[in-house]
Amino acid sequence: MSNFLNKLKQGVSDAGKKAQQTVESTTLKFQVSSKEKEIEKNYTEIGRIVYRSLETQSSFVPGAEFEKYQEAIITLEKEIEELNRKIQLLQNLKECGCGKMLQADASYCPFCGQQFQTIVVQPVAVQAGHSEKAIFCPKCGESATLGDHFCRGCGFRLTE
Repeated sequence: MSNFLNKLKQGVSDAGKKAQQTVESTTLKFQVSSKEKEIEKNYTEIGRIVYRSLETQSSFVPGAEFEKYQEAIITLEKEIEELNRKIQLLQNLKECGCGKMLQADASYCPFCGQQFQTIVVQPVAVQAGHSEKAIFCPKCGESATLGDHFCRGCGFRLTE
């Protein structure tokens, strides 16, 4: 009975942690969205400056006004990058060179086959009782999904 209660406590604790991560991730995504809207406002202001200079048929475009908005855009983009890194950490994700998001513990990208440096690689043993739709790497036994071209564990090519 105490084993059941311990498992129940662990499940509740894990659910609470996951809920907290979801809240933090959602908050960060909202901040990213707000900063993206600020960037759009800056682009709109740059457009107004260009329109006014064209409207007056002046070849002079005030560079100082542009610089102010350009610097704001660059700052906002850096802030968005940092927020996205925090979101990736919260969601235990990393980005491959091909642009796909992967679980942080992946050794290889299942889309392009890129190998990530790892200190210890331990293949996951194939367990009995999986449904017939489950697929596994024939080389190391790591589970895979139908869209994977390469194994996440050893990099073996799964599709031809």
